[in-house]
Amino acid sequence: MSNKFLDRSNYIRVPASGLKLGMFVAELDRPWLETPFLMQGFTIRSLSEIRKLKEYCDYVFVDKEGRLWGDKRDPFRTGFGMPKRNADGSGDSGLQKRARSADKQESAIEAMYTRSEHKIRTSTEEEHPAARAAYKAAHHTVSGILEDARLGNALDTQAAKDVVSSCVDSLLRNPSALMWMAKIKHVDEYTMEHCLNVCILAIAFGRHLRLDEEELVKLGTGGMLHDVGKMQIPSEIINKPAKLSEEEFAEMRRHPEIGRSLLMKSQGSMGYAVDVALNHHEQMDGKGYPRGLFAKELSQYSRIIAIVDAFDAMTSDRCYDAARSTLDALKEIYRHRGKQFDEELALEFIQLMGPYPPGTIVELNNGAVGIVLSSQEKKRHLPRVRLVLDENKQSMEEQVVDLIDVQRGSLPRDWLIRKVLKDGDHGIYLEEYPVRRAVAAMVPVDDAE
Repeated sequence: MSNKFLDRSNYIRVPASGLKLGMFVAELDRPWLETPFLMQGFTIRSLSEIRKLKEYCDYVFVDKEGRLWGDKRDPFRTGFGMPKRNADGSGDSGLQKRARSADKQESAIEAMYTRSEHKIRTSTEEEHPAARAAYKAAHHTVSGILEDARLGNALDTQAAKDVVSSCVDSLLRNPSALMWMAKIKHVDEYTMEHCLNVCILAIAFGRHLRLDEEELVKLGTGGMLHDVGKMQIPSEIINKPAKLSEEEFAEMRRHPEIGRSLLMKSQGSMGYAVDVALNHHEQMDGKGYPRGLFAKELSQYSRIIAIVDAFDAMTSDRCYDAARSTLDALKEIYRHRGKQFDEELALEFIQLMGPYPPGTIVELNNGAVGIVLSSQEKKRHLPRVRLVLDENKQSMEEQVVDLIDVQRGSLPRDWLIRKVLKDGDHGIYLEEYPVRRAVAAMVPVDDAE
């Protein structure tokens, strides 16, 4: 981190075990990109952030004067830490009360660590053919369901559940292959592909949270069906390239309730899918829609879909907005954690995705261009990359490099990623680069999470 804003003389080194709510974390003992904390400098405002800092860091540097950027004083600081309070809690700040209240509820992350971790069972290259088949089948099914929704027909929820089960099977074996497919996007098919991508990313996130197979199918089905209500919103509103008027926005905000109604009248109605369709735009602070619910009223499924829905939307080209990079989208999720998004789940989603998820087209410092295949947990900034162009931007024989080898010292630093490219840059279109198993033979495969 640059010292442009804070002088090092204002830092105190604090062990992760000694962190408290209200401390301003200025630096970590490792690069920021190796952690879920994407904002370089932040005030600790929740117990989940302390847990995550302990997981990643042995120590951090905090600002001993309690200052925020721009020399604004930390409103939660008295002495060094949080304000003193009475034994009955009457002296608590609002921040402390919210933190303790949330901590009394069952933590999704604490529950996660009571479940068995899902292990990688195939390499990314081996999984790609099965993932591609599952993706194509789901693509076809989503198209049919959305057309039925447009016509007001009953939805074939069983068909949705069946193709989601195939996606779950692939993602359980190795999540990177289908996550690669979720990077393939077309502006003119946004709503359909968005539903499919939310399904895939939600399952991958649920896998990271160690949900069991049955829960993953429910979560994925909810993700696939979450936006069916949009099919009955006038196309001139859905496809408007300019800002919506107040009346148009009010009409757009009806889609969760329309989706709920469509799912309720479908044969074999699934309560979890109805819940997600209705509540995926609700927020932790009660400022969402359609009902303005607060955190305690929202299910884990709807909290997960809210994050994934926002992420996929931000990273997609839409008629009214250009796609943001993965890192910029994750920064937005981080910035709105605890308000729009569940705090703990937001941090875990950032940890899952990292700055370069599978399917990301990247240019290295040496000029070579490749596509990210996979990465290891806590090393998301050092993925395995399938090279497709050499340093002169010429086609080359396929090979895979593992950027962790830079950290190990067996690759020079000019193999590190310099920037993320857009689909189509240098004539590289993701869907035209199927992964072949032959690539795996060129270098050792290490897909362990």
